[in-house]
Formats: sequence, structure tokens, C-alpha cells
Amino acid sequence: MNIAQQETLATLVSHPVEWNCPLSRYTSFSIGGPASAIITIDRRDELPLLLNFFVKEKVEWRVIGRGTNLLVKDSGFPGVILILGKEFKTISSSLEESPDNVEVKAGGGCSLSHFSSVCMDRELTGLEFASGIPGTVGGAAIMNAGAWGEKISTIIESITLATADGEQTITRKNLDFGYRCWNNYTMFDNKAVVTKVTFRLRRENLEKIKERCQILQKKRRKNQPGGYANAGSFFKNPVNDSAGRLIETSGLKGLKIGGAIVSEKHANFFVNDGGATAADMVALMHSVQKKVKKNCGIDLEPEVHFI
Repeated sequence: MNIAQQETLATLVSHPVEWNCPLSRYTSFSIGGPASAIITIDRRDELPLLLNFFVKEKVEWRVIGRGTNLLVKDSGFPGVILILGKEFKTISSSLEESPDNVEVKAGGGCSLSHFSSVCMDRELTGLEFASGIPGTVGGAAIMNAGAWGEKISTIIESITLATADGEQTITRKNLDFGYRCWNNYTMFDNKAVVTKVTFRLRRENLEKIKERCQILQKKRRKNQPGGYANAGSFFKNPVNDSAGRLIETSGLKGLKIGGAIVSEKHANFFVNDGGATAADMVALMHSVQKKVKKNCGIDLEPEVHFI
């Protein structure tokens, strides 16, 4: 961006713009070069102004949520990174629905784990599997996030998007989800931001919900590596198989390239030992893919997104 564009951009938002800021501070991998600008949007009325500016000025942009499930190049991102702030983190539910049909709305910038916890406190079931999953509600919808055999798309009623032309809501009958993806989001990629997701949940006894959450959190702590920066599962699970099993079977646990390591605890987790670069992670990915293809005849597809 030129100086004039930077000056205009700074006037469009209430939150101070961070210029030339390393994205390693904003990703769970703790990896990534600088973005030209990072903007936290606290007010809903600022978003259309920004999106119109990006279209008019042909400025590249991207929303990163909480930076989980994301690997940023060492060279960084030559555009604007958006983070949804205060007015995109609200949660509301209807008190007039039947016990088996409760509508809950969450802002696209709301923490998924926090949203799951709030629903539990309100005695609403359906989101227990999301307990402990990092990331935002908007990101979870785009990724069709899931765990323990469940996925978020089964409880989504509608998704609201903001574009340069205004907001639109897509209802359940027009939402097409696949494994770890919202298929028809491709038509909105780099054109729209998920501002709100509406869920359909059920009421249940609080103690039963808590018990399920505790069981799943215990499994997560037991099976997933702690103490190292990571982005969750690196590869999608092949049909009727597990990426972690295939990697472990290929003898790749502990494989290290630079500062990037295949976790000894869970083979589908790549961890940063503190000095890993994006190039290290990509090299490790290619090495694992090549070995698994040779040993098992299966092509592993990354679940992690790259920018």
C-alpha cells in the first residue's frame, strides 16, 4: 500500500492499525512474517467501509480469526489482516423456543471454546465436542470444524456474511458442507466475512453436559501434545482411516526438519520447537506425504491452511 492508502485506511477504524507486524504473534504455530497491516475491527459499521476500500483500492486482505489451523509464509502477507473484535463476539439465545429447539446466535469472532462453555452454562447440548477446540465460530463454520466423530455443520441453522454490498444470510437448505470445509464458501472467499452463525441446540441436564465435556477434554489432554506451538491436526483423515495412524505406521514420529517436528505424542500434530520456520513446516509436510504415499499408497491432504 502507498502512503495515501495507509492514511485512508487508518481513518476507517477506531482501533489503532498495526503496521508491518509479524504474524507469528497471531498464529498458534508462532510462525509467520509480517503483514502490511493488522486491523482489529471492534464495530460492525466499520466492516463495510473496509471491504469497500479493499475493492476500490485493490488491496489484498484476509480474516484470520485466532490464527489456529494456519501456516503463514516466512515472507509474510502483502496485505491487510482482519481480526474480528468486540461487536463480533456477542452470544444471544431465544427463550421462547421449545426445549428441543433452541436458537443460539454467536458472532463470527467469538471463541468457539468460549461459546461451547456458555452453551453448557445455559444447559444447551450439541456443542460438547467443541470444548477445548481453539479458533473462532466463523472459522469453525468455514472449516466445518469437528472432533470425536461430530461436526459443527449438523447444528448450524444459518450463516450471515458481510460483503462490500452489505450483509446476507444463507439458510441451512442452501449450505453445502463437506469434510472440514464449507463447500459453497469458495464463491465468497476473499469477498466476504462471516459475521454471525445461528445454531439450533437442545436443552439438557447441566451435569450430563458437564460430564461429557470433561470426558472429551480429558481425552484431548491425553492424546494431544502440550507445551509446543502447533496448529492442531495437520492433515485431514483419509476415508475410513486416520492420518495419525498412517504417519506413525510409516515410522515418522519424532521426524525433525529444522525446528519442525512430528509429535511423539500424536503423529498428526506438527510442533514448533521454538525455532521453526514456515519453510521447515512445509519441508516436513512434503517429507511425511512422500513417505506415507510410498508406504501406504495414500495421499495425505493438509487440513492446515496456508497464506
